[in-house]
Amino acid sequence: MRILKRRLKEGIVKLKIEGPEDLWHLQKMLEAGDIITGKTRRKTTIKRQQEIDYGERKPVILSIELEKFSYHKDTSRLRLSGKIVSGPEDIKLASHHTMDAKAGVALQIRKQWKRHQLERLEKAKTKGQRILICLIDREEADFAVYSDEGLEMLASISFKKVSREKEQEEGKNAFYRQVAEYIQQKEGFSMLIIAGPGFERENFLEYLKENKNPLAAKALLEHSSYIGISGAKEVIKKSANRILRTTRIAMETDLVENLLKEIAKPEGKAVYGEKETKKAIEYGAVELLLVSEEKMMDFRDMIDSAEKISSKIIFISSDHESGEKLLHLGGIAAMLRFRVDY
Repeated sequence: MRILKRRLKEGIVKLKIEGPEDLWHLQKMLEAGDIITGKTRRKTTIKRQQEIDYGERKPVILSIELEKFSYHKDTSRLRLSGKIVSGPEDIKLASHHTMDAKAGVALQIRKQWKRHQLERLEKAKTKGQRILICLIDREEADFAVYSDEGLEMLASISFKKVSREKEQEEGKNAFYRQVAEYIQQKEGFSMLIIAGPGFERENFLEYLKENKNPLAAKALLEHSSYIGISGAKEVIKKSANRILRTTRIAMETDLVENLLKEIAKPEGKAVYGEKETKKAIEYGAVELLLVSEEKMMDFRDMIDSAEKISSKIIFISSDHESGEKLLHLGGIAAMLRFRVDY
């Protein structure tokens, strides 16, 4: 969960949801009467004397006074319902509306924050990613970094053309080598996006793979119509959801595969299944609790108990191979601080 704005004197917190555990934390912080503001879709209304005509659904920013909320595991979203208290002039106030909270959505919450809710907010808060963008075509490579602070252009490297075919090929490899060396000098980025018009992005990625460069494992290909700042802005707009999904799947896969390795050890510190995991929680042995997103509400009592013993809790989607493996293990498992004998 990323905190975008925090003005507690006014009771305002604006946040961005980044995954299913954020939805878990959010539902624990919400109460009836909270004012929720966010982007949603709603039919416009036009009043003609005593009659009201309804127009098309359009994207709008609305505020509702929260009355009820519910988690829907089939769609991985939290539904927030209440009366509209503010919005555009062509939206009827006091009518009911439902917003969807899901990964990628930003919401503003205004309320009287309680201490335990602020503690949960701190617990859920995460630092945003730093994403390095390489925009490349036949003549130039431009670099940008995208983070919580926004988009920043960094540098450019030009390809020096030569006439002979062999020298041209060697020159192209020298160009790719320069680009790769520049990227390797940059630190602290969680993902590399290689983008641009034409096929140079594919050619550069192939160069990285052929040379067994570890950058290839971090790279995500994306099309952009331009290089430079216009291309970087296009990439961020186009790739936001894909970036979020790709990095999350990589993280979840690592967690589940590490769990399976620990389970396979004769003296491994891991358990799976409802009964064994519940016992480990009761002993205070759970360091990391992994829960299938589909089972989040089924195991809510166990999750609450794990929170009380300061376990880290991660919800795993089952729409990838490792997530399916966890679901087949019963949908819940844990890495342990110490072994528990049953």
